[in-house]
Amino acid sequence: MELLKEIYERDLHLSERDSSSRRHGNRFWFSRAVRGIIFNEKYELALIHMHSDQYYKLPGGGIEAGEEMEAALHREALEEMGATVELTDEVGLIIEYRDEQEMMQFSYCYIATLSGDLKATSLTDEEQAGGLSLGWVSLKEAIGIMERNIPRTYVGKFIQERDLYFLKQLNR
Repeated sequence: MELLKEIYERDLHLSERDSSSRRHGNRFWFSRAVRGIIFNEKYELALIHMHSDQYYKLPGGGIEAGEEMEAALHREALEEMGATVELTDEVGLIIEYRDEQEMMQFSYCYIATLSGDLKATSLTDEEQAGGLSLGWVSLKEAIGIMERNIPRTYVGKFIQERDLYFLKQLNR
C-alpha cells in the first residue's frame, strides 16, 4: 500500500520540536489500524462523530494480532456500524508519530461499499462513553465538516487530520 503522508506533532501545532529527526523505532511502540471510506447506495459515506472529544473519524480501528487488514475492516465495520462491507479499492497508508504517547500509528485505508442492511452495533465501552454516533454525508460534506471542526483532544487532532487526508485523496 502506498505511503501517503506522515503526521508529526509540529504539523498539528502541538509541539515546536522537530521530531522527524528522532529515531522513532527505538523508543516508540508500534500500532497498526485500518480505516474505511464506506459508501452506501446513495454514494454517501459513513462518518463517525465522537461527541465527548469533538472530532470526526472514519470507521475502523486496531488490527488484532494475527488478523489480516481486510478482515480487521470487516470486523470494525460490523462493530461500529452494524454493517457488512465489500472492499473495492485501497486508498493508502498514513503514519502518525504521537510523541506524547510514544506511539507510531500505521493506518491503512480502504474504500468499501455496504452489502446488506445495517444491524445492531457492538460498541466498546470507550466508544459508548465517547458518544460515538454514525452519520451519512457526501464526500464534499465530510471534508467540509472535518475542515471546520476543532477536536478537543490530542488524539482527536491526529485522528481527524489523518482521516481528512484520506478523504481528500478521493476528492483530487
